[in-house]
Amino acid sequence: MKNQYLFKPISKMINIRPAISDDFESVIHIYNQAVTSSFCTADTEPVTLEERLDWFRSHVGGAYPIFVAESEGEVLGWISISAYRLGRKALRFAVEVSYYVERNLLGKGIGSFLMDCALKEAKELGYKSIFAILLDRNEKSIALLEKFGFEKWGHLPEICDFDGEICGQFYYGRKV
Repeated sequence: MKNQYLFKPISKMINIRPAISDDFESVIHIYNQAVTSSFCTADTEPVTLEERLDWFRSHVGGAYPIFVAESEGEVLGWISISAYRLGRKALRFAVEVSYYVERNLLGKGIGSFLMDCALKEAKELGYKSIFAILLDRNEKSIALLEKFGFEKWGHLPEICDFDGEICGQFYYGRKV
């Protein structure tokens, strides 16, 4: 799957494509930006390449892809489709989506391009439900999900503790 978009806010052509091994460091770098930002992920410490290598390998070239938004060889953001409770056969048609964008490019439409791609790919792969798990304070992600027809499916109140700052998690989902 290859999609190209003229990305007017930064006057670059953006290509959405499956991730390859050369993208791994950029994917982790962008994720770690979210870790060090407030309420973008439940991780509290940056992850290492070694810690995430198996996760990355399990997503490349299979039923659970990662897509990157790139321009001129630079990865600007990414989205992954992941199994939900892998091995539990009754849940085989439900997948989780996770997405992150380079910090200085947030709000420029890259997340929308990535989400559009992931929804199309999830349908092509035969999935029936797609959802995101996010912190209930993550207003930008909530807005993106609602823009694409996701609805609040659940709330886990006060489940996260960031050194005394408490928040919950939402499950936002939709049918594919």
